[in-house]
Amino acid sequence: MALPQLAVKNFEVRQPSTGSKLTLRPFLVAEEKILLQAGENMEDMLPAMKQVLGNCIQGEKIDLDQLPAFDIEFIFLRLRSESVGANITLGITHKEGCESTEVEINLREIKCVVNEDISNEIMLDKKVGVRLKYPTLSMMDEFAQLDEDQLQESSFTMIRSCIESIYTTDGETHDAQSVPKEELDAFVNSMNTEQFMSLQKFFEEMPTVKHVVKVPKCVTCGMPFERELRGINSFF
Repeated sequence: MALPQLAVKNFEVRQPSTGSKLTLRPFLVAEEKILLQAGENMEDMLPAMKQVLGNCIQGEKIDLDQLPAFDIEFIFLRLRSESVGANITLGITHKEGCESTEVEINLREIKCVVNEDISNEIMLDKKVGVRLKYPTLSMMDEFAQLDEDQLQESSFTMIRSCIESIYTTDGETHDAQSVPKEELDAFVNSMNTEQFMSLQKFFEEMPTVKHVVKVPKCVTCGMPFERELRGINSFF
């Protein structure tokens, strides 16, 4: 006779980018092993996170590689809070020379802050516009690991990679995936500074998983301080 199945209580999370509700089950021992094996190295942690999310999202399968980075981060934090508890302890440093102060954070209080005025359609001149998509978690992680000398080129690469389509007021539309890389590079290179900065602004104002931590007393200097935590790396 087969062993009895343990009951698992599902929960819902609203996807920040679309507002759609996703149903998940808490991760189990099997998924916790995947995360433990990944350790604290984000290069290993990213595929582990996506594997765990893929296992735990119920119903229609979602292509996690195509989801915006902030969707993955927010959903995973909620999954973690429902699976092993909402409270975590982080060490946060006030300033140079101070030791880190331990503070407890409730993951359920972390929000994905969305700018309602942001638009993914940007007119570059009176006739030509672009439709952008948000970067994925893999793209954001790769971007974060670059040094200052590489940031300018990586900014160019991210913008090119996040162009979904190019359109005109005459009704002409070009799907970026069907445009040769060389042509797309030439298109981005043909922008003036103001046009390029209007695209950069889209990424600066895109939704962000963040939380302001108020520390009542630094263990070293005794002063209260605040720290804003952004992105999944800040919470582990």
